[in-house]
Parts: sequence; structure tokens; C-alpha cells
Amino acid sequence: MKWFNKWFAKKCAEAWDNRHDSEAIPVTKAGLVRGGGQSIDSPGMNFTVYRASGGHIIETRTYDRHKDRNNHGLHIITDDKDIGDEIGKIITFEQLRS
Repeated sequence: MKWFNKWFAKKCAEAWDNRHDSEAIPVTKAGLVRGGGQSIDSPGMNFTVYRASGGHIIETRTYDRHKDRNNHGLHIITDDKDIGDEIGKIITFEQLRS
């Protein structure tokens, strides 16, 4: 197994040395910055997925800095629907609602 560790360390070092500077993102005190001085500042959304008989229950939690409050939402996904597609719809719905 030592050969794998040596091989992996060598590949990581090569990848680190061959990285392109254009991929680097400068960091400032205000946060991450990409070109033009625009900061990336997006509120996060937390999910909790509960298994239920007949489907899943998705609980969403977001924080509103302006109102200083947490927002919670519950969504039900039945077993006959694709959970990936439905989570995408939930994200879109929650972002439009805020």
C-alpha cells in the first residue's frame, strides 16, 4: 500500500505544479472576488431529507439577514416522482419565494 501513497502524493504534486493561474480566485477580507470586484455573497439553504411511508419529506431552512429570521419550509415528494427533479423544483421555488 506504500506504493499507492507514494504514487498518489506524486500525482498530487504534479497537479499542483501544473495548475493554471487563471483558475485561481483571489481572496479578500470581503470574501471571494472574481474579476471586476464583484463579491460572491449568497445566502445558504439547508436541506433535511426525511424518509416517510409513500415518499420523502424535505425540510428547507434559510436565513434572512435583512429581517434577522430563519425561514422554514416543508415539501412532500411521493415515491412516483424523481427525487432529483423534485429537489431542483424545490430549490427554484424557495429562491423565487425569498
